[in-house]
Amino acid sequence: MSEIKQTLLEQQLKSYIKAKGPVSVRAFMEACLYDPMHGYYRQGNPLGAEGDFITAPEISQMFGEMLGIWCVTTWQAMANPVPLQIIELGPGRGTLMADILRSLQRLHPNFEMISVHLVERSATLKETQKKTLENSLCPVYWYNSLGDVPEAPSIIIANEFLDCFPIRQFIKTDRGWHERVVGLDEADNFAFMVGSEVPRGAIIPSRLFDAEQGSIFEFCPDFETVMKDVSRMAQRHPMAALFVDYGFEGPQTGETLQALRSHKPVSPFLMPGEVDLTAHVDFTALAALGIANGLKCYGPRDQGAFLSQLGIGARAEILVKNASEDQIEKLASDVVRLVAPEHMGALFKALCITSPSLEVPAPFDQKVLS
Repeated sequence: MSEIKQTLLEQQLKSYIKAKGPVSVRAFMEACLYDPMHGYYRQGNPLGAEGDFITAPEISQMFGEMLGIWCVTTWQAMANPVPLQIIELGPGRGTLMADILRSLQRLHPNFEMISVHLVERSATLKETQKKTLENSLCPVYWYNSLGDVPEAPSIIIANEFLDCFPIRQFIKTDRGWHERVVGLDEADNFAFMVGSEVPRGAIIPSRLFDAEQGSIFEFCPDFETVMKDVSRMAQRHPMAALFVDYGFEGPQTGETLQALRSHKPVSPFLMPGEVDLTAHVDFTALAALGIANGLKCYGPRDQGAFLSQLGIGARAEILVKNASEDQIEKLASDVVRLVAPEHMGALFKALCITSPSLEVPAPFDQKVLS
């Protein structure tokens, strides 16, 4: 790794490990992504074709338009409270919010009663979002955390927000479950190592006690903070939150920590601070935390089924009518990419979390847990 390029953050992490010992996977991810000086999200724009990854809103406007339709139907299900806050967590370049607002303006008569609240930690992305939304007809506000957003009737959107939360990893050994840590090998390279033992019943779900030796279990402590903040928004006002991300219904074993650079998978130890690190979302764990905080949870639904029921196929047919041959081909390709199980349609899922008083939101039809 160091033969390729040793970043300043890599030097700092190695110095720390040599002085203090191995760090948890969570601490390693936190430094790589959010270090105040050299973290990944403190530097350039990681999104789009020239970045390290591309998200659904950047693939097609239809994704944002479908979420806009979901916002309209959810607002109606909330009995159309005004004013209404549309909150987005991790809004990227602002593309998704721009598409959502376009649908809301076209479909809801009370559009002028909306305010937009964006939760973003990256100064670079904030500037990009301001340019994207500079002609918005709604007032737009920025915050560093959801806990800073005022309490009011709200719809919360979070697309590919949770996957970049640092995780803890645990490995099953012949002596039980242990924390997985990052240390240095004999060649002074980063390496996964076995840390302290985890007491039985502390974190590992009971159904995984007898997992095979070498099994990996991942846990995201920050999900609890998110659910507490969402619950706060729902205590005195109607609230509905939509989380769309890649993930699974747990608990399950298996490593999902991954690193991307220029749209290609690389080692999570490559060039710390310059490589995107993410992990799959355990939607069952997220829903359980929502329920523990007094909320209702619905789903998760596969993204393909979710978008199809909202009408992405019909929207594509409308766009095709005034499209060139190249545009028609791209529209068809975009729908397949967003909906087909072998692309994003099955890996990505949608989970809805609401105030206790709200009815089942479309297109969800049942709670994930009782």
